Amino acid sequence: MNKKGFTLIELLVVVLIISILAAVGIPQYFKVVEKARVSEAKSMFTNIKASQERFLAKGGTYTNNFGDLDIILKDFAGNDCSQIAPCQMKYFTFTLTANGAVDFSIIATRNDGSPARYGAYNIVYNGPVGDIFGSDPIIDEELLN
Repeated sequence: MNKKGFTLIELLVVVLIISILAAVGIPQYFKVVEKARVSEAKSMFTNIKASQERFLAKGGTYTNNFGDLDIILKDFAGNDCSQIAPCQMKYFTFTLTANGAVDFSIIATRNDGSPARYGAYNIVYNGPVGDIFGSDPIIDEELLN
């Protein structure tokens, strides 16, 4: 007797293996994608911090206005952020606050479209010390490490 094809058990094993791989791989994929998007915020933090330090050296205080900084920040639509606040980039909207010569904060609020696992979240940079933390422990653990 010449049988062709797969048995039901063989097909079930293949479906089971694919299901396990998908259950592990898909969440990991979304985590990696969101972590890459967080790099936009981290890059902005670095640029704004350096400019804030130069502003402090010149004027003796930090600023809460993007227009006072010596860098040109353009939002997602190409508009100059010195004329508008907050500054909306592709994945985050940035807000700048300052406390005289003591410290400053940059708040990056995730724009619409974040994965359901993370929901709407913020990332806060406290300068000049450089502390970065998220609005949720999951953000700290999975995206900022």
